[in-house]
Amino acid sequence: MKIIITGGSGLIGGQLSHQLEDRGHVVLHLGRYRSNKQPPQKDLPLGKNIFWSNPEILEDADVVVHLAGANVANPWTKRYKKDILESRSVGTTELMRVCNACVNPPKHIISASGIGYYQEWVPQTLTEESGAGDGFLAHVCKVWEESLFRNNPKQIPLSVVRTGLVLSNKSKIVNAAQTQFLVCGMVGSVGSHSNRWSWVHIVDLCNQYIALIEGTLQPGIYNGVAPNPCTQGEFGDAYERFPAVNLPLWLPIWRLEFFLAKKLNGLIRFLGIRKRPIVPEWIIKLLWGERSVIALTNQYVSAQKTLDQGFCYQYPTIESAMQHLQGHPKI
Repeated sequence: MKIIITGGSGLIGGQLSHQLEDRGHVVLHLGRYRSNKQPPQKDLPLGKNIFWSNPEILEDADVVVHLAGANVANPWTKRYKKDILESRSVGTTELMRVCNACVNPPKHIISASGIGYYQEWVPQTLTEESGAGDGFLAHVCKVWEESLFRNNPKQIPLSVVRTGLVLSNKSKIVNAAQTQFLVCGMVGSVGSHSNRWSWVHIVDLCNQYIALIEGTLQPGIYNGVAPNPCTQGEFGDAYERFPAVNLPLWLPIWRLEFFLAKKLNGLIRFLGIRKRPIVPEWIIKLLWGERSVIALTNQYVSAQKTLDQGFCYQYPTIESAMQHLQGHPKI
């Protein structure tokens, strides 16, 4: 199959490209203009143009996977919040325009979204039928999805994957745990150990996209999360038992640092010390402002719709996910 990916150089796009190529698919990346000087339209103050530079590759494509969008983890200045929103709303609208302008348009378009679509800090399990929240991330995800569904005159089949916290040795979540582990031999929490994390191993997330691409999952809206959410404390405990380190361990300094951290953690566990440090919620809110919602996330998002169609997760528990990442530092 001919698969086109936007955002192909990102964390998910890179891994998905590798997994698709391993299955024999032809993978091409749809690029953006590098500056506002090239196309007639002007869009963002940061110089990243969201209009596509090589739309001709969309002709006769089997599937388009739309992952492109400004990184929400960067500081939320007023200017950058506009970039986050417009890179998704305008970028998706433009993608749909060029897809529908094709003589032989793509047969299926799959767009990323996020579980930020849903409300935070609610007791109930969130499904694909749950309503949108009222914060900035919820607004971004809602506009993102609306830009997809409202601009489809040729009625191309559409799908959305609302992605949870992605676990990879290259992700900021795992890197933050790595830093804590190397410094003090343990992994703490932000806000509360009991905050619920709806996470997904990056291989399982990419397999979910592949299932949509190959038709074993029917087109629709799905939560890109593992079937067993964990608490932040459970994540820290799993990391300590299976520390995944994305460092050049062939260097003596890092090998020594990692060795000492494991010994320290072993001593902490031998002594039965269960308490772990917590960065208070008020400090995160003071330092991060509105963006603190990312660090203080607390949602229980369901994967049942995906499971009901027979999708099998390779890493359904936080322990299996961290154990795999520990043994595969390049993932």
